[in-house]
Amino acid sequence: MTIGFVVSFFDFRNDVRRVVAEVAKQHHVVIFGKPEHQHEILRHLPDGLEFRLIDERKNTRWNQLWLRLYVLFKQIPKSRQNFFLMEFFKVSINTTPAVRDKNYQILKWVRRLPKIISYDFYLKQLRYKAATQLEGIDQFITFTAIADDFLMARLLDEQRKVKVYVYSWDHPCKHVCFSPRAQYLCWNEPLRQDVVSLQNIPTEQVKVIGASQFGYVAEFRARQAQMPRTYPFDYVYVGCAIGVSELVAQEVEVVRSIAEVLQKVQPTYKLVVRPYPVQDNWQLYDPIRQLPNVVMDDGFRTLDLSMKDSHILEKFEKISHAKAFFHLGTTMGLEACFTQTPSFIMDYGYDSKDDFSLYYFIHQFQNDRHIIDLAPQNAIRSPAQLAEIFKNINAPTYRELNQKVQNQYVIKSFAQFAQDLLA
Repeated sequence: MTIGFVVSFFDFRNDVRRVVAEVAKQHHVVIFGKPEHQHEILRHLPDGLEFRLIDERKNTRWNQLWLRLYVLFKQIPKSRQNFFLMEFFKVSINTTPAVRDKNYQILKWVRRLPKIISYDFYLKQLRYKAATQLEGIDQFITFTAIADDFLMARLLDEQRKVKVYVYSWDHPCKHVCFSPRAQYLCWNEPLRQDVVSLQNIPTEQVKVIGASQFGYVAEFRARQAQMPRTYPFDYVYVGCAIGVSELVAQEVEVVRSIAEVLQKVQPTYKLVVRPYPVQDNWQLYDPIRQLPNVVMDDGFRTLDLSMKDSHILEKFEKISHAKAFFHLGTTMGLEACFTQTPSFIMDYGYDSKDDFSLYYFIHQFQNDRHIIDLAPQNAIRSPAQLAEIFKNINAPTYRELNQKVQNQYVIKSFAQFAQDLLA
């Protein structure tokens, strides 16, 4: 068969590249990408794969009208706070002040306007070029968030065989790229329920196949015994998670609090801190770099958002040797549950519960549903509670979350995942 992968964030998603490479061992693979992403895709394109440009968007008045109407009136997931937090992040990273201020104002309008245009209805209004070379493709695989709405509109209109892989556990609750005309593939049964309930996708249109990024969990388990230990001292590990610069200062203060409590209760332990890879400005972490018991785990950054496979496996090695893992809401908090290291989510450090506050970052839908509700004892709500946890870090109750999370997943190798993706 010839498989067409419609990709975005190709540099950042190491696991997608691994899956594509596995598929290419058995099938002819064509990668589709937008012109503005061509350079980053070609830089990371596995040998022997074909690349084709997406060429569908028409700059007509009709399309401009519907693009603007959809921005203002689009239907959003029932987890609306997650959606707006993501939109706030996308606005905040714009480096042009005038454009950023304009987009903040538009976002304020969107919060108040009725949500009447579904993604599927919007796709049906788009007029596309039909210029992308789709010849010979037997099956299309695309990923959330959808790389190009115009191409998606064409694929669905022409009734091409297209599957949409829900790439992350937070995508059902923050994205709007779900159409009942497509088939969706997701991580596990709880995520399947999220797609159905939050996005109104028929149950029969959503299939569980596993998490592509957990292919690294399978590889770590296979190599764990041979991997050298990075840090020869006792430590706890913090994974930073925030891309919105306005909230990073609050996250840094929470990390400072962890360091201070750790210094008092377990003075021989170090606090290893991993910056958030997607946060461009790592200088925001400078206030904690100078703390006497902090070690920065920041040697994994490359020229772009890609990461060496060895650094990903080292991440699991560092988690597995930590006394505990702490975060404010990141996939690493879930990944830690596939080791024997207890995983805790920090639930303090905010001074308000405004719409775009640290509180709502911590209490995103996926964090509440898939972490906090499973093990409330692992949600830390004060420095005093944190101190008690440090005193009893080996208590079995703190590892209950690990078992509950592991019971929800089947960990697959990249080869097995690739096979199931096409089934």
